[in-house]
Amino acid sequence: MTDTVRIEDRLEILDLFNQYADALDFKDWDRLEDLFIPDAKSLWFEQYQVDGREQVIAFIRDLVGKVGRTHHMVSNFRVAFDGDTAEASVRVKAYHVGAGDKADLFEESLGGFDTSVVRTADGWRFTRFDEPLFIMRGTQEVFGLGEPA
Repeated sequence: MTDTVRIEDRLEILDLFNQYADALDFKDWDRLEDLFIPDAKSLWFEQYQVDGREQVIAFIRDLVGKVGRTHHMVSNFRVAFDGDTAEASVRVKAYHVGAGDKADLFEESLGGFDTSVVRTADGWRFTRFDEPLFIMRGTQEVFGLGEPA
């Protein structure tokens, strides 16, 4: 593989993370669905295992759909290639504002998106998507969840 192709691959995978963050912030569920392969797996906050693209999107939509606004920033991009697959991660800072009777609540977290990706005919897609949390401020009640275990 040429250096130019590898650079293009890195940029496409970085764009995959940016598209994911934008899909969350704009609640664009169709776009979000396009970023995962059908049998994708995910682990949220080190406690919620979700398998299959439809279930992953439903889980995300259930959480993010309950909040008023979100803002996700990604940084510290890393990727390790193995042919047409790769392990890729970014660090993330996310802010979530409650809606309705939870409008006075917020959740702010520092964490990561730790993923496996695969090259498909439509570009790079997530096969595994884990979101560990390192620091959380506020409350997960904005998502309709109790406090983490």
